[in-house]
Amino acid sequence: MRIKKFIKNIIFFVFLISLSFLNTNSYSDERICENNLIDHLIKFGERNFEYNELRNDAGIHFAYDWNRKNNKIIIKRDKNNYPIIRYSLFDNKNFIPNKTIVKKIDNVDLSTIKDEDLIKRTYYSGKVNFELDNGKNISITSGKYKFNNFKLSNFEILSIQNIDTTKGILEMSFTSQFTNIRNDLKKDLRDTDLFNDSLHSICNEARKFETWPLESVIFDEYRYDADVREGLKNKELLISEIFQLTIDNNLLRTLRTEKGVGFFRQSFDFRKFPFDKQKLVIRIESGAGNYTNSNLEDSSDIGSLTFITPEPGVFLNLNKFLNPEVNKLKAWKISENGIEVKSKVLSEDRYDIYGQKIVPRTENVLDIEINIERNFQHYLLKIMLPVFLILCVAWYVLWIPTEKYEARLNTSIIALLALIAYNFVFQDDIPKLEYLTDLDWFILLSYIFCLIPVFLSIGFSKFIASNQKKIMKINKLIKIWGGLLYLILTLQIFYPVI
Repeated sequence: MRIKKFIKNIIFFVFLISLSFLNTNSYSDERICENNLIDHLIKFGERNFEYNELRNDAGIHFAYDWNRKNNKIIIKRDKNNYPIIRYSLFDNKNFIPNKTIVKKIDNVDLSTIKDEDLIKRTYYSGKVNFELDNGKNISITSGKYKFNNFKLSNFEILSIQNIDTTKGILEMSFTSQFTNIRNDLKKDLRDTDLFNDSLHSICNEARKFETWPLESVIFDEYRYDADVREGLKNKELLISEIFQLTIDNNLLRTLRTEKGVGFFRQSFDFRKFPFDKQKLVIRIESGAGNYTNSNLEDSSDIGSLTFITPEPGVFLNLNKFLNPEVNKLKAWKISENGIEVKSKVLSEDRYDIYGQKIVPRTENVLDIEINIERNFQHYLLKIMLPVFLILCVAWYVLWIPTEKYEARLNTSIIALLALIAYNFVFQDDIPKLEYLTDLDWFILLSYIFCLIPVFLSIGFSKFIASNQKKIMKINKLIKIWGGLLYLILTLQIFYPVI
């Protein structure tokens, strides 16, 4: 009996091993994305958060600018042709983003060298000497850091549906593409016949098995509505591809598409309303912090830096939107400053719950700024002009003989009531503010001058019988100099003398 039981146990153990072996084989043969290239990378590639390159330099990077004449991106320079700093990894106190100007590197005048040569000098290692425009001489010893440069390859504004000034929200339809060079994936395909010019979809299952750095990029959106928006946040299966691998001209890149209707929170300043100018900001965050002695790839003390940089397609498409026939803005128009694409740096202190310490963190963001100004004709013709005419009616009371104070008083009060009623016409166009706009000051001034004839009529009625000549003299002075004072104060409101 014991021998039979032992034999049964042996047979059961062999069966379990065979079943485990079959399961392992079936897993190895499993297709994840139904794509040979993607399946190969998932099964044989080993990686986490990959960077484009490992650098050993001073960590100085220069700002970019768009040359409309030649349709190319160049290094941003001041009026004396000296380059402007975009970011400094190892010294952000002396090198302030978008402000600090560098005159010399190792005693070489930077205003005389081309952009290509200037970029090469940012790779200098060892001790690098900088001369700034403020006269300071700064030396930086180069250090190792891992560098990622996500590219905003395309950004096109299809339409601006609504600029809600009361809620501070921009509703806009857009399409955009991001790319990121992946040399690590290219190495994984080196000994295969899969590396050829083509486009491959990265399915949702593949995103679970691998870390894709480009996924960290996000739009700073107030609300994400999956019914009108397509992107990585959508959980349902979309018809159009939103995350792909592209191989072209011996370069392997990840390609990410974000499009649809976006809702972006805005901060408006209405002090100059209705002659105000506003700035609409669409912010794109890299999602990866910049550190001098740590990175997202491994536990080494090597620093890390991540940029989002626009490519020519962004500027070309945004320039098209400047055309009024394309943007079709009604209450607004794009001002002379047009649309700008600015690189900015956000700084904050974060608490590390594992190390139990406060860690300073900076992050590179890209701001697409649309400079707009309000079409003020509506407010000028339908609010300010009627208010002025009502005030004229109230002021013309001073031309009625002073002894007819009842007629003067009735006319003044009717004009005042009409002015009060007109104040509610534009209240829904702007939010409830803690300060007065220029239009508020204009209305308030009109109230005061509309009340003057009322007070004069009441005051004159008391002294009309005893001092007629003096009253007529005062009335004459007020109706001339009072009107002139009103015009001067109105001009001061809308065209202040500083």
